[in-house]
Amino acid sequence: MKKVVVLFVALILFAVFLGGCFPQQGQRTSQVQQKAVASSQTVPVRRGRIADTVSELGTLEPLSKVSIIAEESGKVAEVLVREGESVEKGQVLLRLDTEDLEITRSQILAQLKSAQVDLEELLSGPTEVELRSKEAQYTEALLAYEEAKKTLARNERLFASGAISQEELEASRNEVTKREKALAVAKAELEETKRKPKKEDVERVKARIEEIEASLRSVERRIAKAEIRSPLKGIVLEVNVEEGDFVSSGTSASGGTTPVVVADLSTMKVDVPVNEVDIPRVRIGQTARITLDAFPGKTFEGQVVAVAYQGKTSENVVTYDTTVHLANPDNLLRAGMTANVEIIIQEKENALLVPASAVKEEGQRTFVFVKNAQGQAERRAVVLGIRNDAFVEVMEGLQEGEEVFVTPPEGAGVSPSSTSGGAQGNVRIRVGPAPQGPPPGR
Repeated sequence: MKKVVVLFVALILFAVFLGGCFPQQGQRTSQVQQKAVASSQTVPVRRGRIADTVSELGTLEPLSKVSIIAEESGKVAEVLVREGESVEKGQVLLRLDTEDLEITRSQILAQLKSAQVDLEELLSGPTEVELRSKEAQYTEALLAYEEAKKTLARNERLFASGAISQEELEASRNEVTKREKALAVAKAELEETKRKPKKEDVERVKARIEEIEASLRSVERRIAKAEIRSPLKGIVLEVNVEEGDFVSSGTSASGGTTPVVVADLSTMKVDVPVNEVDIPRVRIGQTARITLDAFPGKTFEGQVVAVAYQGKTSENVVTYDTTVHLANPDNLLRAGMTANVEIIIQEKENALLVPASAVKEEGQRTFVFVKNAQGQAERRAVVLGIRNDAFVEVMEGLQEGEEVFVTPPEGAGVSPSSTSGGAQGNVRIRVGPAPQGPPPGR
């Protein structure tokens, strides 16, 4: 019994000893942990816009850009536009020298006029004057022939009586033959004049006219092509020829450059290489925001219009060309400008946001550290929505105004929790929605 009393007294004294030592140690530990919590950075949960984006660099180009080449060879006679000048569709930009072609056209026109006169005469038949003229020629030839015959008959009688020589008789005979031939010609011409035109004669003249007209059209086309016109309304980007330069048809100007380049700048495009990791999230129709060094602080809006299905590999990185169109009604944007393109994958206004660095992961669970009313770091499970490199949308688990730790304090001085989830170290774990009530949107 005495031994039991002694042991009991000893235990009491030991307890008193512990009570004098450990409270000081616990106090020092609590102070250190509270300092750690106080020194850790916290930010309030706030509402705002969040967007999940894919960003790439590209170069602005006009949607419609035409390098205009000559369709006819020749020397440049006039340059009618300057770089930067606005032009209308069909406006003449250059004129080539057409002097030789104009001479050829004049010659062909003369040939055409002659052939048309021939056809008109053929179809209309002889005039009254022409007919009377041919009849008079025939009558004259007939009278001359009859007179020659009478002379021959008289000379034959005279020769028989020895009044004229043989030579004189032969001369009379030759005159009859001559007048007979002349009469035949006059008769044929009169009959030809009276006769209607033959079909083959008309067709022959018409065919000649068609051939001449085809030659005329060819020359006129060449003359028209000597005027180099703009195929679209736009801005002249390049003028690479001067008066006197020679331009070959179907090729560029001397020096290997295109004579004129015209572009429609009202709509611009930019092709960006999207990494294979991001391309599954990119779709036609998504909005894109474009910023340029030339216009700091200004954002232009565009739209994804094409996504390549064939990738390109460069330095073991696979990318897919993605095309974005954007309006340029004031022609502020220029070809060749470097564009930072941000394709909006998802976007939400008035979302509940926390910094991405505040969100931690453990297996399949995500959580943040919330500063509770006692200034302690409380682990809180959260359900996330849209996320990007800077912020994360919290769908469940937090309310606006609560403060979360960007980086949880080391050895946070909070008491163990008996709530669901149990205790892990000195951090109280709370699983599920915040105690202040249901999260927003629930």
